[in-house]
Amino acid sequence: MSAFKAKVTQAAWRVKPSWFVVATKDGAIDPKLLRKTAQRMGADTEEEKGSHVVFLTQPKAVAGVINRAAKHEAHAPR
Repeated sequence: MSAFKAKVTQAAWRVKPSWFVVATKDGAIDPKLLRKTAQRMGADTEEEKGSHVVFLTQPKAVAGVINRAAKHEAHAPR
């Protein structure tokens, strides 16, 4: 439970590579806001025609983004 009391001093997305999938048919969150969030994060962004649950409607595309992120991190200096 101590993890919930820890203070965050720097958001990870500010210093670590990020990936973001924008669901262009999202009815819950405006895709414009999703794009703006991804841009603010400096994320490697991919747009997919899909709903708010794009991981269900476009699973191969989302898996591809996850694979690219994992490969990038596997080659990142530690």
